[in-house]
Amino acid sequence: MTGGSTPRRSRGGFAGRRTKSRPGQQRRHPPKPSARKTGAPPGPPPGPPPARPRTGRLTGRAAVLGLAVCIVVLTLAYPLREYLAQRNEIAHLTEQQRVQRGQVSALEQRRRQWNDPAYVKAQARKRLQYVMPGEIGYVVIDPGRQQAAPQGRLPMAVPPRRSTKNAPWYSQLWGTVQGADAAR
Repeated sequence: MTGGSTPRRSRGGFAGRRTKSRPGQQRRHPPKPSARKTGAPPGPPPGPPPARPRTGRLTGRAAVLGLAVCIVVLTLAYPLREYLAQRNEIAHLTEQQRVQRGQVSALEQRRRQWNDPAYVKAQARKRLQYVMPGEIGYVVIDPGRQQAAPQGRLPMAVPPRRSTKNAPWYSQLWGTVQGADAAR
């Protein structure tokens, strides 16, 4: 090349190629290498760019992060609710099982009592008013019951029993029902 001039390279490409600059935008040129090499840097140390004032708007990253958190919360809400409901049901069933085991042990004890012949005899005497052969059974009517009757009502007298040996079974059954009602 003649004349000692060399084409200059611009920042973005070859010489002759110009970039359009926007109004208010300054061109940045790369720093010029210093001719001398001393141990110290030529200018202030490069640091972070000056902070822009915050305007309170959400950035794109914050919006994506918020959306991701909402999705995770909504995804976990139903399984967590089901888990807690199942834990509650398990606790309820455990308590119910404990109560039923207590009932089973009480029924087993009662079954052992009924296997004892002495207990069976005592219950037959008490509940059914049975007597042993050769014994005479007595029924004591509580005189305090007649006095405790409400005023204006007299206790009902038990009608004498009619002979029902020759009557059909349903008449005998109905006669016992009427006798029980009359005793009240």
